[in-house]
Amino acid sequence: MFNLENPIGNLRFLLLDFLGEVNINKVLKQLRVQQYYSKSHLHALSEQRITHLFKHATSSTAYYKNATSYKELDILTKQNVRDHFKEMISNEYPHKLFLKSTSGSTGMPLHYFATSNARSNLWAGIILSWEVIGYKLGDKVAFIAGSGLLNVKSNIKHSIFYKLLNVDTYSAFTLNDNDILNYVQLLNKRKTKIIYGYASALDKMATYINKYGPFYFDDLKGIVCTSEMLTPAMRENIQRAFHTDVFNQYGCNEAGVSAFECEHHHLHLISTRCYYEVDESGNLIATDLSNDGFPMIKYLTGDIVEISDDTTCSCGRNFPILKNIIGRAGDIVIDVTEKTIHCAFFQILFRNDKSIIQFQISFDKNDINIYLNVDGSIRDNAYYNKYLNEIKKHLTFDTYNMYFNAPFLKSENAKHRHVINLSLQGA
Repeated sequence: MFNLENPIGNLRFLLLDFLGEVNINKVLKQLRVQQYYSKSHLHALSEQRITHLFKHATSSTAYYKNATSYKELDILTKQNVRDHFKEMISNEYPHKLFLKSTSGSTGMPLHYFATSNARSNLWAGIILSWEVIGYKLGDKVAFIAGSGLLNVKSNIKHSIFYKLLNVDTYSAFTLNDNDILNYVQLLNKRKTKIIYGYASALDKMATYINKYGPFYFDDLKGIVCTSEMLTPAMRENIQRAFHTDVFNQYGCNEAGVSAFECEHHHLHLISTRCYYEVDESGNLIATDLSNDGFPMIKYLTGDIVEISDDTTCSCGRNFPILKNIIGRAGDIVIDVTEKTIHCAFFQILFRNDKSIIQFQISFDKNDINIYLNVDGSIRDNAYYNKYLNEIKKHLTFDTYNMYFNAPFLKSENAKHRHVINLSLQGA
């Protein structure tokens, strides 16, 4: 229904749905109602949807054709998806599929297809997290993240999508003092209502503001942090700098996982979008219930979590509560001049080069090491100097080293990390 109190905002979103090939309005309206369903109603709806998706997957994909029940399925890993990519495509899905990719925690790109409905659910979940702090359709939003450095938004449709969403983007890769001061001035000049961005980038900005401020943001309604662990110290630092409440948002898009923090600072998992379970080790295993064009059932997200299905929140929402998320923090690269670049810089830098199987970056106060695991399809290693030159443009170190197919460094829990600050590890 068209809201007469906000005609411009509604018009923006109608155009957004049309040009973006999504239906965010419809899904968002559903979520606004579903979040207050009873726990039993939510559970029944989730069970109904996973049953439907499983039947659809067994009848329309080569990968699942021999499966007899959800419970018997093995855990789906990123490597399984890579190895059986074509077999996972539904031959009964009649609409357009959108190729997506994510580098994940391993630094190795994962490609998959998403449906329009899956993309709509992604954005609706994000917007729901903004509405907790008073967002209205059409409000000015600032993204402080990793989309701008390598022209990720160069696609015209993508640019129009952001304009209709009324989003301004600010790079989180090069946050020096001049950048931060410029951002602060622009946030005020553009009367920004919502800030949405990397926790580490916002924490970096907050440290500057608290040191050289005070600065005031009269139009700001609140801040939502995403993509990384938001620690209590970060939250306090950001709140003190921006004079507003700070909320958390968590997602794993390929698994349909989306969670938002309510007014009482409980992180609610949108269980109508994903079917989830947590194993004995705390690993979150999830299925995107809105992606029937490329079903990924029982997908291992790579995150270790604690979920409470029984806790009742005073906000009245009955989505299950994520009590704890472990292992979401990414290292910030700091060069000899104390310039910082977010770890996502390297994910974007290498993600489209199929010859690079995995990568790892390690650094200390003086040196940076680039480890590339390559497939050998390019025989001349000088080809990779273009990446080294790109890194040199943005980071200053005494020494730059590049290694090919050398052993990666392992963290204490033996999990591969794509960026490692050796100074913090005492190495």
